[in-house]
Amino acid sequence: MDPQELVPIYSTTDPTLASILVNGLKDEGISATIEGGNQGGFAGVLDVRILVRAWDADRAAKVIREHPQTPGD
Repeated sequence: MDPQELVPIYSTTDPTLASILVNGLKDEGISATIEGGNQGGFAGVLDVRILVRAWDADRAAKVIREHPQTPGD
């Protein structure tokens, strides 16, 4: 896998949560983007994914697991 390739690390139906988590990743120096965030009237129904570069995937997943806004499993 190309370390520059974008890979999904988190999926949610809450675009606001995705934005909060992306901002948290950026605060940690991890470049992240949201895929599927422009849902219009389907917000809360369709999946929104957070994408990061493959080389940051493990660290980004850890940051998300530890973020206070992330729902527990």
